[in-house]
Order: sequence, then structure tokens, then C-alpha cells
Amino acid sequence: MIKNLRWPIHLLLGLFVAMFAVTSAFAQPGLIKGQILNEADQPIGGINITVKGTTVSTRSGADGSFSIRASAKDILVFSAVSFKTQEIQVSPGQPILVKLLMDMKGLDEVVVIGYGTQRKSNLTSAVSSVSGEKLQQVASSNPINALQGRVAGLTVSSPGGNPGQVADVRLRGIGTFGAHQPLYIIDGVPGDPYFLSNTDIASMEVLKDGAAASIYGSNSANGVILITTKKGKKGAPLIDVSSYYSIVNPTNKYSFLDADGYKKVHTQMYTNAGILPAAFPAYLTQSSTANTDWQKLINRQGISQNYNVGLSGGGDYLTYALSGDLTDDKGTFIGSSFNKKSLKSRNDFTKGILTVGSNIIYSETSTQAAKFDTKDSYFQSPLLPVMDSNEKYGYALTVNGLPKFQNPIAADHFLDGYTKTKYLAGNIRIGLKLYKGLTYTANLNYISSQTEDYAHNPPYRANANDPLVSYPKVYNRISNYKEQLMEHLLNYDIDFGKHSIKAVAGYTAQEKTNRFLSATVDGKTIIRTVVNGKIVETEVPGGFSDPNFNTITAGLGGTFNAAGSNNKYVRLSTLGRISYAYDQKYLLQVSARRDGSSVFGEDRRYGVFPSASVGWNIYKESFMPEWKWLNNLKIRASYGELGNEGGLGFYDHQALITTANTWSGGYVQGSGSTPWPGSASYSLLNRDLRWETIKSRNLGLDFGLFNNQLTGALNYFNNTTDGLLITKEVPPSSGLDNPILNVGKISNKGLELETNYKFSRNDWHFDLGGAFSLLRNKVLSLANQDQVLYGTGLRYGTDHIPTQTRVGKEIGAFYLYEAEGIFQSDAEAANYKNAKGQVLQPNAKAGDIKFKDANGDGVIDESDKTYQGSGFAKYEYSLNLAINYKNFDLSLFWQGVGGNKIYNGNRFELEGMDAGRNFLTTTLNAWTPQNTQTDMPRAVLGDPNRNARESTRFLENGAYLRLKLVQLGYSLPQTLLKRMKINRLRVYLSGQNLITFTKYTGLDPEIGTFSALDTGVDRMMYPQNKRLLAGLQLTF
Repeated sequence: MIKNLRWPIHLLLGLFVAMFAVTSAFAQPGLIKGQILNEADQPIGGINITVKGTTVSTRSGADGSFSIRASAKDILVFSAVSFKTQEIQVSPGQPILVKLLMDMKGLDEVVVIGYGTQRKSNLTSAVSSVSGEKLQQVASSNPINALQGRVAGLTVSSPGGNPGQVADVRLRGIGTFGAHQPLYIIDGVPGDPYFLSNTDIASMEVLKDGAAASIYGSNSANGVILITTKKGKKGAPLIDVSSYYSIVNPTNKYSFLDADGYKKVHTQMYTNAGILPAAFPAYLTQSSTANTDWQKLINRQGISQNYNVGLSGGGDYLTYALSGDLTDDKGTFIGSSFNKKSLKSRNDFTKGILTVGSNIIYSETSTQAAKFDTKDSYFQSPLLPVMDSNEKYGYALTVNGLPKFQNPIAADHFLDGYTKTKYLAGNIRIGLKLYKGLTYTANLNYISSQTEDYAHNPPYRANANDPLVSYPKVYNRISNYKEQLMEHLLNYDIDFGKHSIKAVAGYTAQEKTNRFLSATVDGKTIIRTVVNGKIVETEVPGGFSDPNFNTITAGLGGTFNAAGSNNKYVRLSTLGRISYAYDQKYLLQVSARRDGSSVFGEDRRYGVFPSASVGWNIYKESFMPEWKWLNNLKIRASYGELGNEGGLGFYDHQALITTANTWSGGYVQGSGSTPWPGSASYSLLNRDLRWETIKSRNLGLDFGLFNNQLTGALNYFNNTTDGLLITKEVPPSSGLDNPILNVGKISNKGLELETNYKFSRNDWHFDLGGAFSLLRNKVLSLANQDQVLYGTGLRYGTDHIPTQTRVGKEIGAFYLYEAEGIFQSDAEAANYKNAKGQVLQPNAKAGDIKFKDANGDGVIDESDKTYQGSGFAKYEYSLNLAINYKNFDLSLFWQGVGGNKIYNGNRFELEGMDAGRNFLTTTLNAWTPQNTQTDMPRAVLGDPNRNARESTRFLENGAYLRLKLVQLGYSLPQTLLKRMKINRLRVYLSGQNLITFTKYTGLDPEIGTFSALDTGVDRMMYPQNKRLLAGLQLTF
């Protein structure tokens, strides 16, 4: 593992300074000037000018003028979308006048779509592209994180900032209660981008609507992201080296009570509960010298490092691209880390009618999570010292009757554990040109992944609740996943006259197997005997002759538990698509896919998913006015159906039987210590279980203005999920598990806008991009109109549940008691009565919260919880600005959301007035007769009025605007690079998540999604991070 190195920052900063000093010491080639005109002799701005064979480049200004340094006999290459590329040899001292011709094929930027490519001008569906260059600006161990804010309608978030965190991705809302991650296709076949490096990616295409995604059938219900990796180019070998070194800190921290504040708030709690000082707990009456800042102790400055080396090149027939990547992250929580090593190879061979390609990805990851319980760490009293010499293991557990929370420093010291994964993906594709425009392709793809989870608990006391006699414990789990895919495809592409036809037909077969085996051994033996029909258990030490031995076999003689499974999944599919364009004006595309899945019964095993889309390049019509500022205008419409099985297990459609010893409840059948085994049916056969069906509708408009300097796309979508897979409750007397049925319906509607504007002024070049989206999510039906699906409670999973899913509102909407202020006197609380004269809140006193009797029934209970909004952002937006001036480049990326609410579960936990816990400093502002101008209720032990119930007290505005990225780079001039025999050298400084504007009082408004039913609930997760980093990019 890479150690904590700080020298890269000093080295890179030194390079910055040295570059400026050295640059001026070298002579420059001649300055070549000129102007670029179009066919109408009008100046053209934004044209790319490059010295052929080098990285020296510039762009023309708005008046068409340009200047570039080049030597005699150098060749200048002039290129831009919608214009034919032109090459001109330099003549020293002579200005250059360039006249570029329009090239309609140049407008046809090729976009990767499912099982093929398409000219952008002929595209009839909603597809967004992100270049690899933009992805590489973001320092992340997961390249999908770099998509955040780049694509309208694509929500990328992280449940926390822990190292190696997998991103949560939603496209156009949530349309299922099952898995909602999109399908990832890497170079044409399914894969996991988690094991890729940002530097390996050439581009990502996001297939948004049903017409674009339905070719992938039931895999594509949550959208499809196509990833194209970099490939080699003909020419001499190039070596690319890139690296960054990053300092990582939490974006925010809590403000906890110190020892004095802790005593002050707890004294108020006991006093307001009517407890006399003589009865106060010892930790309030006994003196203590401790003032421990537990938050400071569990946090540290994290470090993230990345090193990537690539080799690429090729000849007439073969091109290759090889790369190796190493990422090492040390988290901001002590004991947390992530390490990833990856190797990637892509080879492409073409000769005559034969094309052969291969991709190989191998990666190893190792993740160590924090060993302590985050909540317990925050709850721990500042009166408790870290160490206690009177304790057997040296760490303090409790003093003077303090509550028995886990000592996080002890847990970090004693506990051990990790998750390690080895991932291998290999793909080979063979193509044959059978006839003019007709090709055959065979794809063979293999994925193997092995994950090991390990944990070792030596015999120590984590907290005072643990028994005095503790036992060592070892846990080990090995999971093996394999996936095999075979595809046979026929592609046809032909142009004749004004007609253009592209078609694909194919057959695919996919098999997945998932096996795991786990074992746990405790260093104890449980002796069970049956006495009067009841089991009596006695624990005695067993195994682990040395309690520090940390293997399963070391526990021989102890108590073993083992589990395992072996699951298999098969999918068979046929697919077809045809695209037709007439005169590049009138566009039509239809597709269909038939999927068969083993997770369904025979009656519902196959599903057909069709789509159709049309487009009209109205700009090319003769009746359109000859507006010079209008260069492109296309109208699109599409409809597609997608399938989803993500909420199902392997065998949910089958009648299943469980076999076990009947120890439930402590009663047994049989005698002695060997109960009889028995079997029971716990699910029924469900022949009607079928696919969730997503019906996707999209209207779109593509435009290009001012010589296509301003381009954009506007989309309106309306997606409906029918046959939603939902668990339906059955009476406990049935003896069955709750079955999964197709009984729900969800709607997601929205509007998306993506724009980009490029322009130049002399040596200044600007690239401004923006994305904006609106979203409305609504549950149309469930098992019945009155069904309620509850989220996960903040306490014990079943208590304090702030979200409910009901018909007519969003998934996981907030249903809460409505807080109406604070009672300012006992009399006011006593006079809060119903129509019968009964006091509505009989336990309320001055300083308690007043809750609304929302339904007016004279009782405040669960039925008074009302709809209070949703965690879904109603709108999301981003702004990306790239500025180039000579050898400098500056990038700024802003991202934000609005219209959403966040339930601040942190405040519920840390302002809840539970005895002995530490609290936020906001509790110092609790209501007292002398402090009435506050929204913090009185501090009282036991919370008799239930001030901490799930209510609008903890509901906050979740909107934010964040500077996600700022990056300043400098590239060494070409004149200096030639002397150094280097093609490119760029150094940069960057910051991520540096500035956030928000009214949210929690640690961070970017809270991620715990589950679809809990959207917008902040659960005290690993804090989000901000980064300062220095990086280097080198090509030679």
C-alpha cells in the first residue's frame, strides 16, 4: 500500500514555478497569423487550429482571426463540426487566409447507441454524451461519481463520503421499489464501471428514453449508460502518465457540547423532570477532569492518491491501448481506507473483411470500514476519558454511572476486518463483412468476481454492556459471482439516393451464477439440554487456545455457524432495430426485444419490449427562412416499453419449503439435546408474477445557433411503471411469508434542458455548458388505495418513521406531525383542548411543542400525520465553464438542487434529550422562562410530551448550490516540450466541494438515498468530503 506521501504536492508546485521561469528562456518559433472565412466570405469563430503531429493548438476569434506559433514547413490543420477539415503548410512571414466549406456530414457527430452507432443528426431518441476529458477532471475512485450534474435528468449521489463508496444513480426519477441502478455497457457488453479508471474512458452516453434503451429490454428499465474506453491510434507508441495527490477533509462538522455544556443541559433535564439534586446521577454531581472531544478523535485528515500509466499505439492493422491504475484512499474516519489496483487492455485488429477486438479488465480492491458505531461515538459523553487504567483492556467504558456506549477508540484498536474483491472481465468480439453494408459480429463476454468479507473480534469489552467474560470471534464469507454472455449480431448499413437505412438483428444468451459460503466461530461452547420441554443453554469457553489467533480453524472446539447458497440465473433474448432516414429530413426508428428470464414461472417467462421514434430535421426544409443564425433544428418524438425484474429474488415465483430444527421460542420436539428436524411451506406458487413494465414517452427538440456555437436539446418525458412489484401483507395465521405481486403503478414526468456555448476572443476561448431538469414523481396505485408502505425507522428500524408511500404522492413522502410553536406557559398548554373540553396534550408544560390536531378528531395520534413534502428534488441544475488562455486553463463546475426537503435525523438523535447522551450545542438554547424566544423546546428527562416525535420540527429545506469543481491548469509550451522530447506536460491544482450555499443545518445537504422508501432522510452517515489536490498529466 502507498504510504502517506506529501512530496507530490511540493513537486507539482515547484513545477508550476519552474515552467514559467524556463519558458521564457527558450526561443519561440514564428508567429503565424491569419483569418478564417466561410463560403459567403463571413468570418468564422471557434475553429480549431492545430500544428499537425503536435498538441499545439488554438481557436479562431469571433472575427475569424487567429495566431499560432509554428515553424516553416509545419502543417496547420483547421477543423470544426459542420466544416470540412483543411490542411495548409506554413509559409514564414505570410498571413494565411482560409476558406472553409460546409460539410453536412460534419454535423453528423457519431453517437454510440445500443448495439451500434448513429449520426447525431439522425438520432430520434434522447441521448446525452459526456466526454472523458470532463470525467477526468473529477478525482474519484468511482468514475460514475464524475457524472454528477453533467446530464440533465441523471441524479448521482453518495450515501456518504467513506472511501470506495458506490454511487447511487437515478435516471428520471424512481420508478420501482427494487434496484434502481442503470445498466452499464462497457465497449458493447455489460460490465461494472466501479473497476475502471476515469483516465481509461473516452466518453459516456446516457440513453434516457424508451426508444434509446428498449433494445436492451428488461435490463434497461432504469436507463442505460454506455461507456466507451480509449483505444489505440495508428502511429508511434505513446506513453501517458497521470497522477494526483489529494488532501481530504469533511465538508462540515457537528458542534457538540463540551463538559460544562453537557452538565448544564442534563441538569436542566433532571430539574424540569422534578428530580431533586440529591437524586441526580453521579456523573452530574461528581467532579471530572475529562473533556473529551470524541468527534475530533474519530476524525482525521484523509489522503487520496492516484497513479495511472498508459501505453497506446498501432500499425496498419492492429491498435492497442494498455493501462495500469492505482488508487489509495485514507478516509476521514480513523481506520477507514480503500485501495484499488486495476489493469486494462484493449486491442483492435482489422484486415480485409475481418475485425477482431478484445478487452480485458482485472482489478483488486480492498476496503476497510470504520470499526466503531458512528452513533455511539456521537452519543458518548465528554465526561468519559479515552483511557481507564482500572479497566482490564485499558480503555474507559463508563464512569460515575454514565450510559454504556461503545468506546470508538477501543473498537478501532481491537477490531479487525476488511472486504476484498478480485474482478476479472474479458471480452472478445469477431466481425466479418459479409456483403456491402452487411456485417456479422459475435461477442463473447466473461465476468468473474470473488469477494471476501472478514472480521475478527478479540476478547475485549467494547462497552460496559458486554459481559465480563467475553469471547473471541472470527467471521469469514467468500462470494463468487460469474457471468457469461454470448451475442450474435447482424448489422446492415446502406445509403442510396436520398435513403439511408441502418438495421441490427441479434440473439443473446446470458447466464449468471452467484455462490457464497460463510462461517462464524465463537470462542465458546453452548451446551443445550432439554428440561421440562424447554431448552436450557450454558456457555463455556471453547476453542482459540490463543485468543489472538484470527482464523476460522483457530476456533476448533468453539461454536460454529455456517451458511451458503448457490443461485443460477438465465436470460435468452432476441432483438431487432431498423432506422430509416429520407433526405436526412424525415427520420424513423423502430425496435423490439423479446426477453426470457428464469426468475418468472413458465406462464410469464417471456416479455416483448417494443419502441418507435420519429424525427424531423425541419431546418433542412426549403420553406424555412434563411436565417444565418439558425444552423440546426430537429423535432423528435418517441415511445418505448421497458421491463424490470430488479425487485425479485431467484425463486420468488416458486412454492418454497424450509427445513430446520424447531427451536423457535425455545420449545422443541423430541427429547435430550437433539431436536427433531421439520419442514414447512412458507410461500405459494405464483404463476402470474410478471415483469414490471415501464412505458416511456418523450418529446424532444435539438437546436444549433450561430454556426453551431450554441447547441442544445430540450426534452419532455412521461414515464409510467405498471405492474409494480410490491410485497402484499397476508394474515400471520396463514403461516406464509408476504408474497410479491404485480399491483402498483408509478408516474415520473419531467422536463430537461442541456445547452452548450463555445466562443473565442483572440487568445481567449470559452466553453459554457448547462443542464436543467424538472421532475414530478407520483404513486398512482398500490395493492389498494389505502395501502401504506412505511420507510425504515430512525430508531431500531421500526420506530420514528418519517416517510410513507401512499397513492397520490411521491415515493417515500414525508408524513409528519405539524409543530405549531412552543407553549409559553402551563396555562396555555392546559387550555389546548378539543371540542369536548379534553386537553389535547395532557403531558405538555411550558416550553413543550404544540402539535396540530390535523384531522380535528379531538385526539393527537398517528392519524394527525399529514403530507409535508418530499425528498425528491423538484429541479436540478448545473453550470460548467471552461476558459483557455494561451497555455492556461480554468474550469468551474457548479451543481445544485431545489424544491426538496430533508428530514434531519441527526437533530432527532442529537437533540432528543435521552439521558446521558451528548447533544448539539443548539440544546443550550433550550426554552426556559428566561429564554422564551427560541424554537428549541425545554430540556426535560424522558420527553413526556414527545417533543422528539417525527414532526415538522426536524424538516428542513434541502436546496443547495455547490461549487463541485474548480481546476487551474498550465501546459508547458510546445517549443519547450520539443527540446525535452515530450508531447505534453500539464500540471494542475484542483478543489472539489469547496463552497456550498444551503439553509440546511445538517452536516451536508447531499445525503444520498438510503432506499426508495426513505428518500430525503438524513441518517447520520459517513460525512461528505471536500478535496484539495495537485495533479500531473504527461505524454511522451
